[in-house]
Amino acid sequence: MEQVSLEAQIRKIKGKACKVLRSQGLVPAVVYGRGMESLSIEINAKAFAKVISTSAGSNVIITLKISDNGKSKDVAVITHGLEINHITDQITHIDFHQIIMTEKIKTKVKIEVSGESEGVKHEAGVLVHGLREVEVECLPADIPEKFEINISALKLNDSLHVSDLVIPKDIVILAKLEEMIVFISPPSKEEEPVGPTAEEVLAAAAPAGEAGAPAAAGEAGAAPAAKGDKKEAGAAPAKAEKKEAVPAPAKK
Repeated sequence: MEQVSLEAQIRKIKGKACKVLRSQGLVPAVVYGRGMESLSIEINAKAFAKVISTSAGSNVIITLKISDNGKSKDVAVITHGLEINHITDQITHIDFHQIIMTEKIKTKVKIEVSGESEGVKHEAGVLVHGLREVEVECLPADIPEKFEINISALKLNDSLHVSDLVIPKDIVILAKLEEMIVFISPPSKEEEPVGPTAEEVLAAAAPAGEAGAPAAAGEAGAAPAAKGDKKEAGAAPAKAEKKEAVPAPAKK
């Protein structure tokens, strides 16, 4: 495991006043461990970000060179916890755990998946992730940077588990061996259509004469007569008959 050094100073400011440190590019932190009194320290934010940006990530072993009133002491630590402002991505606080290089510790190691599954590439399968890291117990110097697992040979319904990891003899895996790391899921089936089918829609809109279709215009009783058609005999009202002439009265 990679080891690096990082400058630190004993921190006098605590609580909400730590926002002053953050505005100066510093991060408040605490160092604790078995048999030691916890220490409040401050470190340079950019220097710390550079340290954990290596392939070892938060598992990198850091030698803190802590200064206090002109005196300095070295403390070997591992990053145990980070508080991050998820709006600004700024690290706001760090917990360091003191380690003794001759004593085993528990930590988590990431699992890196490599290759392209046969089931995904040729059978439209879906890669489903299970565990992305696994807890181990070992000496600080034996902590692996990562566990790599290749999925190229996996077909539909195949899976890999913790038991498939290649584990060095000096490392104890604390996770259950049957826990799943990856699974190649078959493609999801298309859902059955809801409502009328296309055939039913076409049948409903079929032309006249077919079963269930509306009657066409012009059939008996189906529609009113077209304009201009002659009316049936006797249907029209008779014209007024001429009145007979009445003779005028004779003059006396």
